[in-house]
Amino acid sequence: MEPRIQYAKTSDGVSIAYATAGEGKPLVMMPVPACSHVERGWEVFASLWQPLAQAFRLVWYDSRGSGLSDREAIDFSMDAMIRDLEAVLERTGLESFPLCGFVDSVPIAVTYAVSHPERVSHLILCDGWAKFADYAQLPVYQTEATLRALDWVLFTETFAQVLWRFEDPAFSRQFAEFMRACVEQDAWQAAQPALEGYDVSTLLARVSDPTLVVHNRNNRWLPVQVAQR
Repeated sequence: MEPRIQYAKTSDGVSIAYATAGEGKPLVMMPVPACSHVERGWEVFASLWQPLAQAFRLVWYDSRGSGLSDREAIDFSMDAMIRDLEAVLERTGLESFPLCGFVDSVPIAVTYAVSHPERVSHLILCDGWAKFADYAQLPVYQTEATLRALDWVLFTETFAQVLWRFEDPAFSRQFAEFMRACVEQDAWQAAQPALEGYDVSTLLARVSDPTLVVHNRNNRWLPVQVAQR
């Protein structure tokens, strides 16, 4: 099974790459802003993506500024991220679907679900957060903020092998290469201040869709209490 990669156009004229694989009921997987690549991700996260595509019509996409989407568009504001999602949904013709967000895309998933409860059948939130203050003061994030303007290769290797601390050294190296394929250094630096403005804590009580919250207890960036809140 190989994904089919196509393009959607946002309301502000940005080309967004998206991929589909599998048949059956849809499942929309949201990208982490500035860290997505629809083609490379199929290989790097094969243990996740490919089994899902055997059970669902899997839809995933690159945020603007990353992957195979328009690399020149480095607006990572909440409004821009919603426009990316809306473009893909319009192009695929999906009317009702489960929506899954990972890490930094969780606030975007919550925002869309609150705005369009009639379209989101289920919400799945993995290792996410509601407001940036949940981890802005943690030492691991402060270290990342200090290093991100340095040598791009050194930064990505440190990010994967030290800051995220994947247990598999081979996967750490593969993830660092994946990051460099996903985004340019200036886009990564532009994304972080945008993410710092995300805060959906006041929206949580308005989520009406059935929601599953999944969190890794060993996540050194976001303690499990963040998911519980």
